[in-house]
Amino acid sequence: MTTKPSRPALRGPFKMFIISGPSGVGKTSIAKAVKRRLPWLMTTVSYTTRQERVGKKEDKTMVCVDEETFRDKVNRGEFLEWAVVHGKLYGTDGPTIRERLKRSHLLLNIDPQGALQIKRKMPDRTVLIFLNAESADELVARISKRQKMDAAELRLRLSNARKELRLARHYDYVILNEHGKIRKTIAEVTHLIERITGHVGAKKGHA
Repeated sequence: MTTKPSRPALRGPFKMFIISGPSGVGKTSIAKAVKRRLPWLMTTVSYTTRQERVGKKEDKTMVCVDEETFRDKVNRGEFLEWAVVHGKLYGTDGPTIRERLKRSHLLLNIDPQGALQIKRKMPDRTVLIFLNAESADELVARISKRQKMDAAELRLRLSNARKELRLARHYDYVILNEHGKIRKTIAEVTHLIERITGHVGAKKGHA
């Protein structure tokens, strides 16, 4: 019988750990794996105007809405950050962040535009982690392989990746996610968060 790992007694002040990186670098897979290893980290809710992906299970933390609904939330000041990413709108729910930061550290996967907005607003509570590939050629190969896309979308993602790479210098930590070494990257991010928070309890043996 598998038992759920107990939640340690967490001590504040609590921080937001934001993982970012260019398209194709593996940030979503790494963020999910770190969350499994450190189950005491909480996540938040984000909104987007992109369509739900057919045949793919959507993350419960991502809510797809139409542009009118999204713009209404912007006008009401509900987002801690929001940005246009690959032609779609993405925003992070502010009330959820503020409520959860009262009782836990958070782990977020946000694009560099949004991450830097949050860092400017809450510098003492935010730790930025940028994931990078070993070379531009490797990044191009990953973007090209990750899913079917037309030539226009591929050019957009490659152009955005170049812009995002230039933002890495504003991050607190830059970690290399080399091809075929994702477990090493997961371990590095996990140990970094453990060291900063002083909380351990990683689940060994999981990707």
